[in-house]
Amino acid sequence: MAGALSLIPAAQAVPRTAAKVGPGVWEQQVNTGVSLHFSFEFDNPKAFAGSIAHRAVGELGLFGVACLRHTVHRRPDDLTRAADASFLLTLQLAGSKQLTQDGRATTLRAGEFALYDSERPLTLDVGDDYRSVNVRFRKAALGAPDAAAFTHLVARKFSADHGIAPVVWSAVLGLGSLAPDGQSAGLLVAGNVLDMTATMLRAHAGIAGPAGGDDRLRRRQAVQAYIDERLADPDLRVDTIAAACFVSVRHLHALFRGSGHTVAGWIRHRRVAACKRDLADPAAHAVPVAAIGARWGFADPSHFGQVFKAAAGLTPAEFRRRALR
Repeated sequence: MAGALSLIPAAQAVPRTAAKVGPGVWEQQVNTGVSLHFSFEFDNPKAFAGSIAHRAVGELGLFGVACLRHTVHRRPDDLTRAADASFLLTLQLAGSKQLTQDGRATTLRAGEFALYDSERPLTLDVGDDYRSVNVRFRKAALGAPDAAAFTHLVARKFSADHGIAPVVWSAVLGLGSLAPDGQSAGLLVAGNVLDMTATMLRAHAGIAGPAGGDDRLRRRQAVQAYIDERLADPDLRVDTIAAACFVSVRHLHALFRGSGHTVAGWIRHRRVAACKRDLADPAAHAVPVAAIGARWGFADPSHFGQVFKAAAGLTPAEFRRRALR
C-alpha cells in the first residue's frame, strides 16, 4: 500500500495535520463536507483538533480527514435528514477506527478499508492521529442489483493491497489532484473510478459477470456531457471523442447502441437543437443564419442547411421566420 499512499497530494486529497477546532464547528464542517448528518461525542472537547478537505467530482463525493479521538454516530434521528441513499468507502491512512453497523464491528488500521451504508445506524470510534480518505457514491448510480448486494458488505474489513483495490484507491487519491476546471473530463474520470469501485465490490460480494445496463447508461451520459461542451468544435469526431474518453471507437459505438442515436447522430442532434435555440431567440435576430451554424460546429453553410432541414423539416431561415412571428 505504500505506493498508493505516496500519491496523496498534500492538502488536497487529505489534510496532513489536524487544526484546533471547536466541536460545533467540526460538526458543521463534517456534515457539510460529507453531505450527511452525523452526531458527535468528544472525550476532550476543548483539546479537539480536526481538518477536512472535500470536493465533488461527477458522481463521487470525496473527503479526507485528519483528526483526534472522538465518536461519530448516524443515529435514527440523523437518518431522517434528507439525503440521497449512498454507500461510503473509507480507507484508513493512519491511526485507527472501529466501525459498527448492522450488528458487526471491525477495526481499521492503515492500509485497510470498509464500506458503510448511509441509510442504517452507524458508529465510528475514531482514534488519535487519525487520517482517512473517503468516497461517497449514490446507490442509484450503481443500479438496484449491485446496491442490494453491497449492503451485505458493510462493516467488513478489506485489505487495500489485494485484487484491484490498489488501482481503485490510487485512482480515488488521484481525483483529489484533479484541476477544478474541465467538468466533463472530471465527470468521465469519476465515472471510470465508480465503475472500478463497483467491480471491486462485486468481487468481494461474489458477483461474477459483466457490469449491468446502469453502468453503460452512466458512461454514455458522461460521453454526452463531454460532447455537449464541445459542440462548437467543427473537428469534433468519433475517434477524438473515444480517445478523450479513454475507450475504443468500437466501445464508444456500443455505448450508444439502443439509445436512438449513433455517436455522430447525437452530435448532429445536439448541434441542431442549439441552433434552433439561437434561431428562435429574438435577441439574435440580426445574427446571420450561417454564423449561427458556424457557432455550433457547422463550418459549411450548405451542409448546415441540409442537416438542419433533414432534422427540422425547414431550412434554418424558414425556422427562424416561423419562430419569430
